[in-house]
Amino acid sequence: MNYEQFKHQDKNIFLVDMTKELVSHFSELMKLSIKKQLNVWNKIGIVVNKKWYAPGMICTKCGNVPYCTKCSVPISYHQQVNWEMIGLCHICKMQYNFSSICEKCWEESLKIYGLWTQQVAQRIENEYKSNTLIIDSDHTNSQTKLKKIADDLRCKQPNIIIGTSLLCQPIKEVQLNMIIFLNADLWLNIPDFNVWEKNFNLLFEAFSKYTCKNFVVQTFNPQQYSIRNACKMDKLKFIEEEMQFRKLNKYPPFSDLCIILYKNEIEEKVFTKVDQLYKELLFLAQKYQMSDLEIYSTPPLIYKMFGKYRYNIILKWKDVRNFMDIVYTKLDLNAKWFKINRDADSIV
Repeated sequence: MNYEQFKHQDKNIFLVDMTKELVSHFSELMKLSIKKQLNVWNKIGIVVNKKWYAPGMICTKCGNVPYCTKCSVPISYHQQVNWEMIGLCHICKMQYNFSSICEKCWEESLKIYGLWTQQVAQRIENEYKSNTLIIDSDHTNSQTKLKKIADDLRCKQPNIIIGTSLLCQPIKEVQLNMIIFLNADLWLNIPDFNVWEKNFNLLFEAFSKYTCKNFVVQTFNPQQYSIRNACKMDKLKFIEEEMQFRKLNKYPPFSDLCIILYKNEIEEKVFTKVDQLYKELLFLAQKYQMSDLEIYSTPPLIYKMFGKYRYNIILKWKDVRNFMDIVYTKLDLNAKWFKINRDADSIV
C-alpha cells in the first residue's frame, strides 16, 4: 500500500500520499484500518478540518460557485436534525435556501464539493454501519451540550468519534485506539507565514498527548516539512527549517510586522483611502531614509465581511515600531478609521 511508516517506541505513524490513491478522501490504508479496529470493538478518532456538511457547491456546467452576498466566501452547507440541507455563511451566519439550480446558467447542475464533519459521519455510518459522534465547536459551546456529549460517550458508546481540531486534544475518559487525520493539507492552504507552525503543532501535540499506538496522516504533500517533521516527531528539525523560511522572507522574529486595515461599505472609497495612505507611508519612508522598509497593499484573505470591503497595508522591517512612531506623529490614522496592529502575528 501507499504509505510510509514512522516508528516511535510504542507509537506508529503512517503517512499516506493521497496523490497516489484512487479515491480522493478515504485511502486504502484508512479503510482497512477502520475495519480492523471495528472488528475488535476499538474506538477511532477522525480529525476533519471543518465542521458542518460541505464547504460549498459548484456548477458542473459553467463553474459558478454560490457566494454569500455579505461576505466574499462560498456558501457552506449544513445538515439539520431533520436531514434538510441549508446554506450558511460561516462568517456572518446568513442562511440560504438549498438548491441544485445554478443562478448563472439556470441549469440543474450544482453539486456539493468537499467533505466536512457531517458528511464524513454520514459516509462512515453508511459504509461501516457503526455509531459515530461529532465533536466540534457547535457541540461544545455550552455546559448543557458538553453534558450531552458525556452522556452519549457513556450510553451510546460510539465506535468512531469525528471532530475538528478540538479532537487533537485527548478527550477525558475516552480511550481512542487510532487517530486518523483525513487531510493534513487543508490547514496549509491559508496564505499566511505562520500556517506551517500551526499545522506542525496540531499534529505534534496529538501524537505526543494521545496514548493510542496508531496514527494515520493523509496528505497530498508528504514532503512538506511541517507534516513530515511532525510524523518524525522531530521538533528541532522543524524549528530549523521554519526559521530558515522566516529569515529568507523577513518574517517575525527576523522582522517586525505591522498590519493597517481599512474597511468600508463603498469599495471605491476603500481603494481611494488605502492608496492615499500608501503614498504617504512611502513618502515618510523616503524622507527618513528607511529604504529597507517593505510597504505593500493587498486584500486580506476575506475581502468582504459583514457587507464591508477590506484592504490591508503591510509593513515589514526590523525596525517597524520606530517607523510607526513617526507615522503616529505625522498622520492621524485613528481619526481616519484605520485599524492598526503594530505586532501582527498573522497577515490574514
